[in-house]
Amino acid sequence: MTPAAPRVLKAIIEYDGTAFAGSQVQPNARTVQGELEKVLNRLIGVRTKVRLAGRTDAGVHATGQVAAFHLPREIAREGGLPGLQQRVNAALPPDLAMRALRAAAQGFDPRRDARWRVYRYRILMNGARHPLDRYRTLEIDETLDIGAMRAAAARMLGERDFAAMGADARGRTVRHLAELRVARRGNVVEIRATANAFLRRMVRSIVAVLLEVGRGRIDPASVETMMDEGRRALHGRAAPPHGLTLERIIYRSANEPKNERAPGRRGPVRNQGKPESTST
Repeated sequence: MTPAAPRVLKAIIEYDGTAFAGSQVQPNARTVQGELEKVLNRLIGVRTKVRLAGRTDAGVHATGQVAAFHLPREIAREGGLPGLQQRVNAALPPDLAMRALRAAAQGFDPRRDARWRVYRYRILMNGARHPLDRYRTLEIDETLDIGAMRAAAARMLGERDFAAMGADARGRTVRHLAELRVARRGNVVEIRATANAFLRRMVRSIVAVLLEVGRGRIDPASVETMMDEGRRALHGRAAPPHGLTLERIIYRSANEPKNERAPGRRGPVRNQGKPESTST
C-alpha cells in the first residue's frame, strides 16, 4: 500500500525578537526557524522543515507569524494537536511560543498563500519612559506632528514602486500598500502598515521617513516626489528594529472571491502576482 501523505500543520507563532538574529535559519546564529526545527525534530523524531510566512530581521518581534510543517500520519501522539502544541511550548525557549496549531490543506504554503501582512511600529514620544516596553517601543524625546505624518502616509498608499523604501533580491520592488495608519494615544504613537508583501527593511524605512516628517524635517508633500525618484530615502536609513512587530498574516477564506477588498479600502483589489520578498 502507498503510505498516506503527511499532514500539513499550520501554527501561529509569537516571539520576542530581541535575542534572535532574525526569523530565517542562518549558519551559526540563533533564529526563530532554527529553534522551531530543533524542537520539532526532537519531538516528532524525524527531520522537520519549517516554512514561515515572512522573514523578520534581527530584533523584530511577532505576535502573528505563521509557520507550516509536515507531521507523518503514522506518528500517533497522545492528545492530538493540542497535546503536540503543549509539548512544543514546553520545549521552546521562553522568548518563542506556538499560540495555535491546526491542520491545513495539502499544498498550503504560508508565504505564497498569504494575501496581506500586517505590521505595527510603536513610538513613545516626549521623553516618556515605559521600562517594561523598552524592547518593543522606540523611545524619543521629541513631540511628533501626527497630522503631518498622516498626510505623508496618505501619499504612500496604493500599488507602486517602493524602491525608495527597500530592496528585493530579484529587483521586484512593486508592492501594494493597502493601509498606513498613524494613531496616537497619549504619548504612544502607533504606525500600522498592511501590504500584500514588503521589501527588505521597507516598514522600518517608511517609519524613518514618517519620523522625519513628524519632526518637521521633511514636508509631507515631498514624500511622493521622494517615492517617484526611486533613490533610497534618507540614504537607506531605517528606524530601529525593536519597535516593529509582525501582527498578522491574512489568508483568503475558502468562500472568499478573488477580488477581495484590501484592508482599509472600500474598493476591490486586482488579483496580483505574489511578490517573492516579504522581509521588513
